Amino acid sequence: MESALQGSITKNLPERLLRFFARYPPQKYSALVRPQPDPETTPKADSSTLPSPYTANRDAKGFQREDPRAPSASRALLWSDPKSPNPFLPVKVGEKWQGARIGLRRQADLVKLAKKYGVEALLPPGRKSTEFKETRLAEKGLTIKGTGIGQKVKGHRWERTMETRLEDRRKAMMEMPETIRMWKQRGHGRGWKKWPKR
Repeated sequence: MESALQGSITKNLPERLLRFFARYPPQKYSALVRPQPDPETTPKADSSTLPSPYTANRDAKGFQREDPRAPSASRALLWSDPKSPNPFLPVKVGEKWQGARIGLRRQADLVKLAKKYGVEALLPPGRKSTEFKETRLAEKGLTIKGTGIGQKVKGHRWERTMETRLEDRRKAMMEMPETIRMWKQRGHGRGWKKWPKR
């Protein structure tokens, strides 16, 4: 049954993907067989637990990982087995680094083709994979500074002081009936010392 299912899947795949899977079988290289990252050491890319990026608190700036030596969530996705190195990632040989066997342009082409045929999960993990890009985007933020997970922005002065100004306005509105009464009592502005005259 399983071989019949594999046969029906491979029948529809283009020649380029078939050659790639023949050279790098998914049983050894795919993202499905990589070890799952430890949830305690890998930070989660979740914005629900983090404060708003617009804050006047200077101590709340930036997202710090508990262990800076631990890999980030996106780095944990890029996995290579030493026995069968990932063709999408560089390999350290001795003291030097050797480039990836398949370059970034060819990786992007393979990922697009695999996505079109619904077999992207069978490819090895790489920088052009959809999962890596989404995780990296969540970590680093969008093109607007401060929109990423844990990122804070300095903002303009009017943005930083907005909360206190809104609170002052709210208090003034609550005290408005008393202020109007005092204004009328003192003769419509004569002897009014609350605000300076213009």
